[in-house]
Amino acid sequence: MSPRPAMGRVRRPQILDAAARVIARRGVTGLRLADVAEEAGVSVGSIQHYFGTRERLLSEAFAHELERALERWAAPADGSGDAWGRLVALVDIVLEPRTFRERWTRWLQFWAAYARDARLRRALGRAYDLWRRPFARAFQEGIDSGEFRPALPVDVLADRAVALFDGLVLQVLLEAPGATLGRARELFLDSLAADLGVSGARAGLEAPAPRELPAGGSDALAAARGVVGDVGDRVGEVRAG
Repeated sequence: MSPRPAMGRVRRPQILDAAARVIARRGVTGLRLADVAEEAGVSVGSIQHYFGTRERLLSEAFAHELERALERWAAPADGSGDAWGRLVALVDIVLEPRTFRERWTRWLQFWAAYARDARLRRALGRAYDLWRRPFARAFQEGIDSGEFRPALPVDVLADRAVALFDGLVLQVLLEAPGATLGRARELFLDSLAADLGVSGARAGLEAPAPRELPAGGSDALAAARGVVGDVGDRVGEVRAG
């Protein structure tokens, strides 16, 4: 039996993992076969042997990352215990602090690249359907057991959950004022509890602490102009470079 198929089972995920790390650091547009080869410890020829083109490598890297994300989600979704506990476990997996920035920076790069291509947009849309399923399953099981008493249908609850999660995570990723992993978790679980008819005490939650907001009036306007000016300066620097 040829050792090549067995080697492929090792090399392919090795290269895809390396591509994912390069995308997180350099972005999709900065993905070069030479950088992936160096990261993976293989030759460019090896990458071309297994994937052919850069576009094929990018496509398979996305599928590989999606599969890994779904595997992480499968454990709490299929676990024992009550439905609320499984939801909390899902949230904690997504917000896991040690790998949070690398994982979500990579997804942000995929979003940006796929938004420009109709065919790729459809693939990302299908991925969202897969991300909704663990939430929807936990919601339905909680309803069936009498643990949850929502006023909205399960599909609407799942859509709201995914949309809120994306928004909170993006603020943390971009280091918006007051946005932290802890606060994102607190706000998300509090919103879930409200949507599902679960009291804060029963869910083990406290009301989110109020965050001090920027001053209104001229101070806020001056701050906004400062941000716009800073962005304009940075764009000018990029163009000049």
